[in-house]
Amino acid sequence: MKHARFITGRPTIKFVAILVGAFFLTLAAFTVSAQQTSEAQFRVKNENAFNINLIQFKRTEYVGPCAGTVFSPDSQSARFVSSKTPPGPNRRVIIKNVTEGMETNPYPYTDRGYNKGEFSEDFGFKLGNSHKTRTFSVLEGENNFLYEIKENDQVIEQGALTAEVSVQNLGTFPRQQICQDQVECRDTDDCRDRKGRKRSCRRECFPVQQCRCP
Repeated sequence: MKHARFITGRPTIKFVAILVGAFFLTLAAFTVSAQQTSEAQFRVKNENAFNINLIQFKRTEYVGPCAGTVFSPDSQSARFVSSKTPPGPNRRVIIKNVTEGMETNPYPYTDRGYNKGEFSEDFGFKLGNSHKTRTFSVLEGENNFLYEIKENDQVIEQGALTAEVSVQNLGTFPRQQICQDQVECRDTDDCRDRKGRKRSCRRECFPVQQCRCP
């Protein structure tokens, strides 16, 4: 009886092993397929290299006379490319950022030439939640984009892609004003000497201290 149970158990173990193996093979195939279906991407310049669909900023908090938040760099230069439809004559690409939290009228977008070389014209990513004319607004975290590639005003490819925006916190630091002496001239309606006293003259020039935040 024990011998019979041992014989009938072997096919069950073998069947389970086959199922487990098939599961992992399917998972691996799905992963490869998911990687290959990413036809469009952003190539973001990062010092001497390019990041794929990764946009990086650094954040510094300042306290003192010049308190505030500063992001560096101010914008990140990037280009667009699709492996399905490379640049060609009379082509342009329109990309919209449809991430939740963006202003929608209109969504932030960029319209760039896609007619020569290997990529689109350059554009700059910048942190923000509304459309800008000089830069392409993104939010911290995952951003969702829709794109259309047009040739002579006819859409020849459209799709979606995502990009991650990471912001590294550098810390909090005091920041003082930068002050310097400059010469200021005033007309006869408000003519003063070096001590600030009013004088009767056609024109007077005197040094004043001007301060600004760096």
